[in-house]
Amino acid sequence: MASEDVVYLLNGLGIESGVDLDVLADTGTWITQTIGRPNRSKVGVALAAR
Repeated sequence: MASEDVVYLLNGLGIESGVDLDVLADTGTWITQTIGRPNRSKVGVALAAR
Protein backbone atom coordinates (compact mmCIF):
# COMPACT_ATOMS: atom_id res chain seq x y z
CA MET A 1 0.00 0.00 0.00
CA ALA A 2 1.34 3.41 -0.96
CA SER A 3 2.18 5.95 1.74
CA GLU A 4 -0.18 8.47 0.16
CA ASP A 5 -3.06 6.03 0.50
CA VAL A 6 -2.25 5.39 4.18
CA VAL A 7 -2.08 9.10 5.02
CA TYR A 8 -5.36 9.70 3.19
CA LEU A 9 -6.98 6.89 5.19
CA LEU A 10 -5.67 8.29 8.47
CA ASN A 11 -6.95 11.77 7.56
CA GLY A 12 -10.35 10.29 6.74
CA LEU A 13 -10.46 8.60 10.13
CA GLY A 14 -9.62 11.87 11.85
CA ILE A 15 -6.16 10.70 12.88
CA GLU A 16 -3.54 13.44 12.59
CA SER A 17 -0.36 12.05 11.04
CA GLY A 18 1.57 15.29 10.73
CA VAL A 19 2.34 14.41 7.09
CA ASP A 20 1.48 16.90 4.32
CA LEU A 21 -0.46 14.75 1.86
CA ASP A 22 0.13 17.07 -1.10
CA VAL A 23 3.89 17.09 -0.59
CA LEU A 24 3.92 13.31 -0.12
CA ALA A 25 1.92 12.80 -3.34
CA ASP A 26 4.23 15.16 -5.26
CA THR A 27 7.22 13.19 -4.00
CA GLY A 28 5.61 9.90 -5.03
CA THR A 29 4.94 11.27 -8.50
CA TRP A 30 8.54 12.47 -8.81
CA ILE A 31 9.94 9.11 -7.67
CA THR A 32 7.80 7.07 -10.06
CA GLN A 33 8.64 9.35 -12.99
CA THR A 34 12.35 9.22 -12.12
CA ILE A 35 12.46 5.42 -12.07
CA GLY A 36 10.12 5.08 -15.04
CA ARG A 37 7.41 3.11 -13.25
CA PRO A 38 3.67 3.76 -13.04
CA ASN A 39 2.33 5.42 -9.91
CA ARG A 40 0.13 2.79 -8.28
CA SER A 41 -1.11 5.05 -5.50
CA LYS A 42 -4.79 5.78 -6.03
CA VAL A 43 -4.56 9.00 -4.01
CA GLY A 44 -1.29 10.02 -5.68
CA VAL A 45 -2.77 9.57 -9.14
CA ALA A 46 -5.92 11.47 -8.18
CA LEU A 47 -3.98 14.39 -6.71
CA ALA A 48 -1.62 14.54 -9.69
CA ALA A 49 -4.64 14.84 -12.03
CA ARG A 50 -5.83 18.06 -10.34
